Amino acid sequence: MAWLIPTLYYVVAVGALGVTGKLALRTLDWPDLILWTGAGYIVVASLLLAIGQTHLRFSHDTAWAVASGTLAISGLIALYLALGNGDAGKVISITAAYPAVTLVLAAAYLSEAITPGRAIGTALIVGGVVIVTLAK
Repeated sequence: MAWLIPTLYYVVAVGALGVTGKLALRTLDWPDLILWTGAGYIVVASLLLAIGQTHLRFSHDTAWAVASGTLAISGLIALYLALGNGDAGKVISITAAYPAVTLVLAAAYLSEAITPGRAIGTALIVGGVVIVTLAK
């Protein structure tokens, strides 16, 4: 159960990000938001280094860490671009379909099973995204 609290925080944080990002984009551009996000990452990374929680290391999985960082940064840029041009409720609702991508990639790369329950649940998520997106 150690995963539950951070997971619930993530849900709230990503949901709130759609609103805070949209509000910031009223007077700022997406590169400004990336700059402030990067500054936050620098503060957190510096703190983790200072208290000895991490250090710069390389292993055979370092490329996956670089890929994760690249996806996080490029995904955030894409989100801010979308929020700059669309309604927060619609943009964030569509982004909620990401479990379909995770399900397929986890099956392909992590050997996780696509069980009937997971497939049905993902289909419900995607269906819900379609309904929320098309609703007026």
